[in-house]
Amino acid sequence: MKDNRNHIARHYTKWAYIFIIPFVVAFLLFNFYPLVSTFYYAFCDLKHAGNTDPKFLPSIGLPLFKNFAEVFNSTSFKDALRNTFVFWIGATIPEWILAFWLAAMVTDRRLKIKGRWLFKTSFILPQLIASSTAAGTILATISSVIGFIYVAAMIDGFGYTDKDFEFFFSVKFLVIVVYMFMHFGITFIYAVAGITGIPVEVFEAAEMDGADRWKTFFHITVPCMKPIMFFITVISVIDGLAMVEVPSWFGLFDTSRKALTLMQYLQNQAFMGSYIYDRASAASVVLLGLTAVFAGILYFIFLWDKDEAKARKLRKKELKALKKAA
Repeated sequence: MKDNRNHIARHYTKWAYIFIIPFVVAFLLFNFYPLVSTFYYAFCDLKHAGNTDPKFLPSIGLPLFKNFAEVFNSTSFKDALRNTFVFWIGATIPEWILAFWLAAMVTDRRLKIKGRWLFKTSFILPQLIASSTAAGTILATISSVIGFIYVAAMIDGFGYTDKDFEFFFSVKFLVIVVYMFMHFGITFIYAVAGITGIPVEVFEAAEMDGADRWKTFFHITVPCMKPIMFFITVISVIDGLAMVEVPSWFGLFDTSRKALTLMQYLQNQAFMGSYIYDRASAASVVLLGLTAVFAGILYFIFLWDKDEAKARKLRKKELKALKKAA
């Protein structure tokens, strides 16, 4: 009987490995191989389209980190790095505040809001449509509202000039607003999922102890949502560093590199008539390094348990002491 069970287990295990073969092959061909090639090309001399003979930099008498030095010394890269962080921070902070506040309102049992599905659908809609469509719609709305205020101020003589409204029509402000509304919906859905995953008994106990909504949110909801907040933050960092669609749309009307981001810089180096593949590969490695650093920092902020780490160290010391005593 036991041998029969082992035979059945081996049979199912074999088919599990067979089913994952397509995924492994696709991953090796379309993800792993390009990743390894990018690392290699970052330390090679590889320029111009059709160049199939990458030369390792030390083999031709050039410094190993020549491509990285060119990237960091590039004014375009510095502008792209600064713009990326300005866009990301400027859009993420109000996006999180709005998303978590609305998620807390929608999931609050004491408010009993009807038609919650309608809010979830309408908030996620901007991310489901093309970035150009969303950007055009939001841009038209912002322009009409601010334009009406501007015209009203000019007519009534409130003392405002056109320079007072320049910020609201600047490329950076428009990119931040469009990016915030495009990604707000998915953050809202994640926040709702995180809040609804908290046991109801915890909120009931807080109500019985007399905790108001603010105390419940900051002392119960937020601490219980650390895993989902880690996920939201990592996704936000990845989306922010890979920001390209909305800035590209506004970049069509901007020649001063005010909307240039890291991904646009990478694309400009690899394509757009440049074909500087070695520098583009170095920029890709830098982008990967930034993502890894931020992910590590976020892990220690949200998921690293200090007490567990101390207990692990104590267990190691006890095991060493026992081995020495033996």
